[in-house]
Amino acid sequence: MRNTFSEYYSPSNEDYAQFLEGGKIALDANVLLAPYKVDADARKQIFEILTQLRERLWVPYQAGYEFFKNRPSVMAGEEKVYQSLETPLVAARKKIEDHAKSLSGHPVVTPLETKKILDGIDRIISMVHTLQKGRDSRLEDSLRDDPILAKWENLLESRIGERPSPEGHSELVEAVTKRYAEGIPPGLQDEDKPENSHGDGVLWLQILDKTKIDRLPTLLITDDVKDDWYRRHGGKTIGPRIELVREMQDSAGVAYYQQPLASFVQRAGAFLHKPVSEKTVTQVAGITSSVLSGSAFERSVYSALLTQFPTQDVTQYPQEFYPVDLSVRIGAVVVGVVVTLDSALARRNIALNLNQALKGRKFDAILLVTPKPLNSKASDFLMNLAEGAVKPLDAVTWHPLRSDSFRLAGTVASLADQARSIVLGP
Repeated sequence: MRNTFSEYYSPSNEDYAQFLEGGKIALDANVLLAPYKVDADARKQIFEILTQLRERLWVPYQAGYEFFKNRPSVMAGEEKVYQSLETPLVAARKKIEDHAKSLSGHPVVTPLETKKILDGIDRIISMVHTLQKGRDSRLEDSLRDDPILAKWENLLESRIGERPSPEGHSELVEAVTKRYAEGIPPGLQDEDKPENSHGDGVLWLQILDKTKIDRLPTLLITDDVKDDWYRRHGGKTIGPRIELVREMQDSAGVAYYQQPLASFVQRAGAFLHKPVSEKTVTQVAGITSSVLSGSAFERSVYSALLTQFPTQDVTQYPQEFYPVDLSVRIGAVVVGVVVTLDSALARRNIALNLNQALKGRKFDAILLVTPKPLNSKASDFLMNLAEGAVKPLDAVTWHPLRSDSFRLAGTVASLADQARSIVLGP
């Protein structure tokens, strides 16, 4: 049975040993960037494992290209840290100032004491500004003298895929476009991205081409958690897409498997007798979980709504049958919820789904949920759509790691109130 349906099986310890001892371990760009996102101890453990496997390592050209392209923005990620520090400080200052005004004349809290508290917060905000101001100069120094890059240079010497010629790259893009039209993964979820829409497909074809030459069992380490790379069951990742395993078997005649970095360091570390700490596994897994897949984001939105509304009033819909992903019934009205990772609304089906949902009779209001704010073009599109609609339409930015369910539920309830006044009248 295993021989006939091998693509459905996770590798046994013996199978996994073949990848580590005599196979090829391909690294995606997100894995090359991972050491910048963890602490020194976790970084050390990751590199110890990879160093022991250095003869097996290989990086497709596309992964190397995306690594160097994205490296500056990843290294500059501290800017977001400063922004996340400043926002609650400014909000706290405003609340304290407003509360102090409401206590004007109170004998306990004098104006002088209030001023001291506000001055203290102002000093902290000023310090955050100073730290952020020096970011650009520090980034330039870090890019020039980068110990992590030096580690990769030493580890991956002569282990990078060859850069394709312009003609070769065009052929790859053309092949990926054809695959997308036929619904062949990976990369389908990036098809309508305004930039690098063919990146995943090109990466995969480069891995295939390399494997056809080497004929070695291939293990891809990637933290790309989108559903066109991994298959899931019950919300859990259970292995690569079956299509990918089959294609590798059919085209190169070798075994194929893929893992997120956290799973790799845990299993490979045990095999190499270099066990990694639970702290390292947690940190590395956190990198992956901060990058949402479409299905994971929808599940998060669904779970958040279930915490605020009765279970029987929150419904999930099969995407192929309905223009919305979820709905919430509040009294006599139903709010349809369209969930997407694409804050640019570049994917063609998003506009189609919104239009269809607004014109249909099943939903009384429509809410668009994205994990990032809409860009200006998308905002204009939504505004124009709302102006021409007879039903309330709104959008909310919500992320499971940065937002609470009350905010999401509040937006749904507000839309329901608007719809109720239309459906039932004043």
